[in-house]
Amino acid sequence: MSSTIRVTNVEVKNLKNVKKGNFGTNSTFDNLEIADVIGFYGQNGSGKTAIVESFNLLKILLETWELPKLSKHLIYYNEEYLELSFDLIIKNNLGEFFVKYDVSIGKGKEKLLQVIKEKVSYRENISKKRFKDIFYKDNEEIAIRNQKLKAMNEDIRVSVMVAKRMANDNCTSFVFRDELREIYDHFLNEIETEIMSNLLGDFNRDFHVIDQTQSGLQMANIVMPFNIHLENVRGKIPYELGDTMVLPPQLFETIEKVIEQTNVVLKTIIPGLQIKIRKIHQEKMDDGLDGIRFEFLSNKENIELPLRSESSGVIKIISILSTLIAVYNNPNACVVIDELDAGIFEYLLGELLEVISENGKGQLFFTSHNLRILEVLPIRNLWFTTLNEEDRYLQLKGVKKLNNARDIYLRAVQLGGQDEPIYGETDLYDIKKSFRKAGKINGEN
Repeated sequence: MSSTIRVTNVEVKNLKNVKKGNFGTNSTFDNLEIADVIGFYGQNGSGKTAIVESFNLLKILLETWELPKLSKHLIYYNEEYLELSFDLIIKNNLGEFFVKYDVSIGKGKEKLLQVIKEKVSYRENISKKRFKDIFYKDNEEIAIRNQKLKAMNEDIRVSVMVAKRMANDNCTSFVFRDELREIYDHFLNEIETEIMSNLLGDFNRDFHVIDQTQSGLQMANIVMPFNIHLENVRGKIPYELGDTMVLPPQLFETIEKVIEQTNVVLKTIIPGLQIKIRKIHQEKMDDGLDGIRFEFLSNKENIELPLRSESSGVIKIISILSTLIAVYNNPNACVVIDELDAGIFEYLLGELLEVISENGKGQLFFTSHNLRILEVLPIRNLWFTTLNEEDRYLQLKGVKKLNNARDIYLRAVQLGGQDEPIYGETDLYDIKKSFRKAGKINGEN
């Protein structure tokens, strides 16, 4: 039996402009084969991007990549650290489990963020079972299954100290480091070993975060980060839209497979459009190995043009389509996309999300400004940002089964009526007056 992992709840504290926020999903042990599509809406600067950043930090921690620089200003103003808490459910060949990952990230050395606290805990899906810690770290204090560092034998203690030192020096997660895996057999039982394997293998393998950096490069027609989700290959390849590209033969074959996969869906959502790869020649790469130089072409009605000639919306669809195909087909896929609607025709966007929500199998989190989606997704799939920095996310109340969520949201923007205000009031007269005043500064009549 394969394992399935789903995010069920996320709590965010002191991240960007979110003092505190909490949101949940619709995943349970009873619907792990059904798509869970969660959208976030709200005023500019009200906390939508912080959601994507929380998932981006989770990806960085799972991969044990170096944490971002302080200059990214991820920590809320005047706070010392940010906190994230992820609740997941795991169904594997040993049973059903609730799993929590808690992390605190603060100011580290050399202008980098650093992990301050971390904890992985779990409990069986059995009544009255309590959570048990697998790993716990708080600055210098470390415990594995409640056994503290000083109580461990010397060989184990050395391995743990090496992992701790590497985590501190490289500004990475401690609990997910490879150096700890060699001690699993000494401390963890079969269930706990499997849970860590599920997090580091099954979940992380199928976890994609597509943030504003990628969207910005696409919109500027500079780079298309080609997001890949194939059976044995995951990740992204940055393709420079203004130039050709050289890849090793193995990666080139991967690109060919992704294009074949993408074209199957692409022609149904943009009629007549197909993507081609034009192989130019073989050449030596900087490492002395052979590489293949190629370029992407768009083909429509037998007219071939460089891919960069297509609109930013088409390029975005091509960039993310492999991951959307994964959400449709793979119950374990977890894809997070910031500003999903940017550049994409609103009716088409609604159609795509409706198809995935009704017939897909994985998890999709996205932020958007396009209100068309509110007409196609159930209200339980939608979260809205508030003006309250202590309670940033809510779901609309007063929405009946047959209500149009779009109308309810616009009414809440104009009239309120929700538990928290969701829009900072603007006044048309004040806006007009400010435009006139600004024009006078520039000498306009």
